[in-house]
Amino acid sequence: MSPPSQGLTQPLAERLATAWGLGLALGLGALAGALGGWIWGLAVLAGSATLALALLILHERHLRWRMAAGTEAMTALGVPLLILDQDDRLRWCSAAFVRLYPALAGKVARGVSYAEICRLVLESDVIDLEGHPPRDWLKQRLQRHQGQGDRWIQRMRDGRVLQVIENRTLSGGWASVRFDIGDQVALQDALRAARDEARAANELLEEALQAMPAGFEIWDAQDRLLRCNDRVREQYPTAAHLLQPGVRFEDVVRASLAAGAIPSAKGREAQWLGDRLAQRARLGRPFLMDYQGQWIQVDERRMPSGRVVTVRQDVTELVAARNALTQARQVAEQRTQLLERAVDALPVALYVWDPDGRLMLVNRLYRDWHPEIDYDALIGTDFEHTLRVSQAHGLLPQDAKGREEEWIAERVRLHGQRPELLQQLPDGRQILTHEQRTPEGFIVTVRQDVTALLSKERALASSKAQVEAIIRTAGAAIVTMDTEGRILYANLAAEQLWGYAGAELVGRSVVSLLHPDARAELVGLFEQHLRQPELDLIGPRREVQAQHRDGQVLTLLVAISEVRTADDHFFVGVINDISAAKRLEVELREANQRLEQLSRTDSLTGLANRRRLMEGLQELWQRGLRSRTPLGLLMVDVDHFKAYNDHHGHQAGDAALQALARVLQGAARRSTDVVARYGGEEFALLLDDCDGVAALERAEQIRSALAALQLPHGACPLGRLSVSIGATHLMPEPQLRPEEGLARADKALYQAKTQGRDRAVLLAD
Repeated sequence: MSPPSQGLTQPLAERLATAWGLGLALGLGALAGALGGWIWGLAVLAGSATLALALLILHERHLRWRMAAGTEAMTALGVPLLILDQDDRLRWCSAAFVRLYPALAGKVARGVSYAEICRLVLESDVIDLEGHPPRDWLKQRLQRHQGQGDRWIQRMRDGRVLQVIENRTLSGGWASVRFDIGDQVALQDALRAARDEARAANELLEEALQAMPAGFEIWDAQDRLLRCNDRVREQYPTAAHLLQPGVRFEDVVRASLAAGAIPSAKGREAQWLGDRLAQRARLGRPFLMDYQGQWIQVDERRMPSGRVVTVRQDVTELVAARNALTQARQVAEQRTQLLERAVDALPVALYVWDPDGRLMLVNRLYRDWHPEIDYDALIGTDFEHTLRVSQAHGLLPQDAKGREEEWIAERVRLHGQRPELLQQLPDGRQILTHEQRTPEGFIVTVRQDVTALLSKERALASSKAQVEAIIRTAGAAIVTMDTEGRILYANLAAEQLWGYAGAELVGRSVVSLLHPDARAELVGLFEQHLRQPELDLIGPRREVQAQHRDGQVLTLLVAISEVRTADDHFFVGVINDISAAKRLEVELREANQRLEQLSRTDSLTGLANRRRLMEGLQELWQRGLRSRTPLGLLMVDVDHFKAYNDHHGHQAGDAALQALARVLQGAARRSTDVVARYGGEEFALLLDDCDGVAALERAEQIRSALAALQLPHGACPLGRLSVSIGATHLMPEPQLRPEEGLARADKALYQAKTQGRDRAVLLAD
């Protein structure tokens, strides 16, 4: 770029200086001509002009020096700077400006127009036009340049962000400078993003708090509420209106105590409050608190900042379940002890394996068989380990001799899958082993020394006879069936169960003895089991519907075991008739339902009793709180009812109350309305979404309907039965109690009585 002093358009100050110098020279020449003639005038004019020109040259050099010093400083700072004259043409630009826009290199010279510079800037293709066409961008730039000044943000394609400032100079030209503010913009973007992220996180936190199934609170270091979710207000309705930011924890507790919402604090409120505040956030563990019949688990934690975070969970059902579980556990422990004693008393050796195949129980007889083995040390070990211990003591059966490893591997593989196994021990004893896997995965092994049975035919026959006698005389029906489901044997109990003789049952398909609706299922189970023997037939027990010979439907509890031998394959069914127990169960359930109904109903009128009235009041009050609807209340009392009873008799009095009850039931318009006998001859109505005017209209309808019945009353001036009715309405509010509505209706009833009876009175607000 050429030095700024060569050929530049003169600024306004230079033009003024030139004009004043020439004017002064002309003035002096004219004065000399007037005084000394035209020769003197010309001489003075020439001298004055020469002197003025010399002064202008000195002034021009001074201006060049000043401008060169300024532009040199701007060049040294590397500031992109552009200077235009008052005609909007280039006077000077810095090298840094040219570096920003490569298309300017070699194409800018003094006098180039601002519009041409903008066009060359576009040719550089370094500006991010943000989707605007180049022509529109150039047009908008030139329009904005016509003002007194402008500043804007210019984004570059390489990611840099420039702050552009254009202002007019004192001489009427322009100065345009650019600053790289990329770091500041990035910082602002980061701050904006952080702000948005914090706002989103706060909104997410608020949503999460409201979605929590538990109550959640945060209190500051001075124990003032910062935030809580709606679940806390639902858990503590008597103090819900206080749970606003800034309320003190102590004030909330005092309000709950004053409302009598904490049963455990009754009668010792001050002491309870002191203890509660003393242990505030110091326990380090959750604790239980009873609140209006509900159990709340409270977990308070104090943070390092001094704030307290509290989580409250309604665990009423859990507490009830835990109490029931504790009782059940005690019963189970007693039964377990009894079972262990019974197992030890069994005449057969027994041991049990858990679902993981580890030994968990060995009875006394089995221990006595092998006193050399410490079975307590084997508890918790697997089946293979116990076999290895038996091998070490020489207790493996004779069929394992010479192939111990193979026998152990096979025994482990088939553990729990062989219901019966006969083995001869090295000492000559014959042991019959029964293994049964329960539906829960346990394996029950019963071992019986059958040496004597196998060695003595008579003993075997006797044993068989005993078994047959047991089956024949057993209280449960026992049948054996072949693989086609035909009965092979049926004991006496089976004959009595179905009403057929034994000879009639043998050969009959067991399916024909079932109820038609149950036959297809059993047939399917048999067929599936025969295709896949590894599957249980029906499980340990199953309820099925059967049919007696006379057509009576029976409910049976059936257990079927499969017997496979080398020569035979059949099934044994043990059947118990539980029809009576099922009928008793249904009768008991129906009786409980009737008792529940009776506990909530007045026996004389069939209306709700006082207990149901108070429940309905609470329900409608909560509904009104949620929906902001009024609750109408009517209190109805029979006029001169004692005199009615005395004159007409109590039976007539009961009939009159029943007639009134029917009238009152007819006044209930909504399914949520409650009509109840409050006591004696006094009745109450709860009218959902009903204001005072509507309540009074309903009361007049009741009074008129009873009057239309013309029930005679010989001891009343009217000569007929009449009622006095107190009407009111109440808008449910958190700070009010539902019982206040009944009190207001009772007050209105008193006014109706005092005003002459046989009328309805609305209690004014």
